[in-house]
Amino acid sequence: MNVLLKKLWRIILNGKGQFLAVVAVVTVGISVYISMGTSYYNLNKSQEVFYRENNFAEHYFQVVRAPQQIIKQIEAVPGVSQATGRIQKDVPVIKEGNLRASARVITYSLPIDNEVNQFQLQAGRLFEKYSPGGAIEILVDPLYFSASQLDFNGTVTIVAEGKQVPLTVVGTGSSPEFTYVMKDTSSIAAEPGSFGIIMMPQGQAQQILGYSGQINQVVIKFVPGFDEKKVVNQVKQILEPYGNLVDYPRKQQLSHAVLQGELDSLKASSIFLPAIFLIIAAAIQFVMIGRMVKAQRLQIGIMKAMGYSSWQIMTHYTGYALTVAVVGACLGTLLGLVFATLFSQLYAQYFNLPATIGGVNLKAIFNGFLLSISVGCVAGITSSRGVIGINPAEAMRSEPPKKAGKILLEHWQWLWKMLSPAWKMSIRTVSRNKGRFGVTLVGVIFAVGMLVVALFIKDSVDYMINRTYFQEQKYDYLVRFNSPAKESELLNISRLEGVLKTEPIFEIPVKIHRGDNSEDDLLLGLPTNLTLKELPGETNKPLGLPDEGILISQKTANRLDAGVGDQVTIETLLGLGPSRFATVKIVAINQQLVGNSTYISLEQANRIMGERQLATGAMLKIDPYHADSIEEALNDITGLSSILSRQSELDSFNKNLDAMIYSISIMVFFAIILGFAIVYNSSIISFSERKRELASLRVLGFTNREVSGLLFKENLLQSLLGVILGLPFGLLLAKGYIQAVSTDLFTFPVVIYPSTYLLSALGGLFFILVAHRMASRGVSKLELVEVLKNRD
Repeated sequence: MNVLLKKLWRIILNGKGQFLAVVAVVTVGISVYISMGTSYYNLNKSQEVFYRENNFAEHYFQVVRAPQQIIKQIEAVPGVSQATGRIQKDVPVIKEGNLRASARVITYSLPIDNEVNQFQLQAGRLFEKYSPGGAIEILVDPLYFSASQLDFNGTVTIVAEGKQVPLTVVGTGSSPEFTYVMKDTSSIAAEPGSFGIIMMPQGQAQQILGYSGQINQVVIKFVPGFDEKKVVNQVKQILEPYGNLVDYPRKQQLSHAVLQGELDSLKASSIFLPAIFLIIAAAIQFVMIGRMVKAQRLQIGIMKAMGYSSWQIMTHYTGYALTVAVVGACLGTLLGLVFATLFSQLYAQYFNLPATIGGVNLKAIFNGFLLSISVGCVAGITSSRGVIGINPAEAMRSEPPKKAGKILLEHWQWLWKMLSPAWKMSIRTVSRNKGRFGVTLVGVIFAVGMLVVALFIKDSVDYMINRTYFQEQKYDYLVRFNSPAKESELLNISRLEGVLKTEPIFEIPVKIHRGDNSEDDLLLGLPTNLTLKELPGETNKPLGLPDEGILISQKTANRLDAGVGDQVTIETLLGLGPSRFATVKIVAINQQLVGNSTYISLEQANRIMGERQLATGAMLKIDPYHADSIEEALNDITGLSSILSRQSELDSFNKNLDAMIYSISIMVFFAIILGFAIVYNSSIISFSERKRELASLRVLGFTNREVSGLLFKENLLQSLLGVILGLPFGLLLAKGYIQAVSTDLFTFPVVIYPSTYLLSALGGLFFILVAHRMASRGVSKLELVEVLKNRD
């Protein structure tokens, strides 16, 4: 076997460019698998540990007000393992310069060791129930602490019950329910500078928020094995007298849904992307080794005559594929670990997971090697089977030429006569090497398709931003009141210098029922003569707001199995007086991309609530010249709970685009490597098989440029079709990818701009040109006399 090993080594050295190109494809495939597999493993492990150590709740119940003692009754329900009662309430925050932000207050009873939804201290110290100095001590989430430039023992001022209350920051902490801090689903991304989490002692929170001896939220954990639906219904019956506003399971909890969506995306990508590269690598090796066996037919005959068995010779050629697999796996593992570290650093920026997001996943490395070697074995054995049919005596003769005949294009004489001799030779060569043509075509299709997938994400995000912030939202500010107020109170805001227009809104949390199905939703009452907001329909055309009936959201309609013309029952959960019920008709279905709201006329919303001219906020259109003075004036109004600036939301979202740009750059790089390797190997195989033919052309007077042009025409015929087909294939890949990573809360639209198709096509042409230029360098190095020797 020493002789065969030396021969294998010579094959690799003589064709090192071809060898390295295939290794590059395997390296990319394994590095993607290792990096994404390791990132998924580490993120998933951090999630599991963090959830378990901090007793993450499995179900949430929101009420208007309930006595704190109700928890003992809930804990007695069969199937309830643990229950915790607390207060959760969003409050305005007054920042320096009288700027307005908001925070979600979460209360904790001390000690917290046996509570559901505990938190983990990250910096500073734990708050005291009653501090010696009389201050109310709190913890905040670390991203809000950093974005707001807070200091320990510094002050955060909130507005509670109409009064400004100073709170002393003594530390930062993170809870499983706030690994990703977003106010609600109407936000595209986290805004740590304008919304944060405040953790404080329950007793003091009850005093300042007006909940003496009361709670407004219950969180529970189930006993394993119990019917969770039955347990939830029993708890709801207990809470019914206290205004059970809404309940939802862990999977619908916003932070968990975002984190789980990222995990699902990672898992899908760790299977989807490596599979493409490894399948293409196997196909390249199949063609390459098959051609190698045919080219070395004489050598194989000699080896068999000297006593080597077919199995030994097959092992020799399979060794080439295994060498590619091992080298690619080693390099891919190293590169994958580097990428995994970078991904982990990105996740650490976006998710409040105190458990270390890092480490080496040995299982992923082992599986990566196993996958690479398995693909190499299959490619090597299947492509070297031709060795078995080679007879030593017959191998001493040159292989008889293949059957020649007219190709399909030659039957169209009018077209065939128009082609130059060079084009005719190129077309014949491609037509008579269908296997190589097929592998090259498929490889280029996948490479260009990956370029489309990499670039379409930016298109989808741009489309979503433009539609949400410029097409649907025509207002500049959205202000919300501390409590519902009469529309007449908008006059004070309307009279501010620079306010061009104000339109009221009435936000009502509701539960929509249809038959046995029900769904929590936000009912948004708007004026029928609405101008500051556009309501998108199924054909992306704006919908008019009817005097009677609702425009239900697509997600809610799907969950209720409802359509246009159906009747649904609305149950109000606003917390103002008793719940109200109303039966309304679905007039149309709205297709909003961000958030999940159902729209109704402002007048009808008031009638359902038994009120007149009530509003919970307003949309403002302003003169940009007065933006600063208007924002300052709005911040001075104490009756406002939040002030949302469209421009501030856009700026905050743009700051979070680094991860997207990083991912796009990596995918583009990988796609170009794949395309380059495919075209380069195809060119090298074609050149190796046709050295005698190309040398004959040189002797006949063809220049190096003309011979190289002949090879380029062949590459164009194989690759250009791949580029054209790769564009619609990229659209299919994009749709499949979005379907794999979509969640109930977030779905990106599949939007691909013409510029993305153009850039993908240009990227395909780029790697074709580079690969051809590198492969055609051998034309100028042809030893004409040596190549043209008769070896029969």
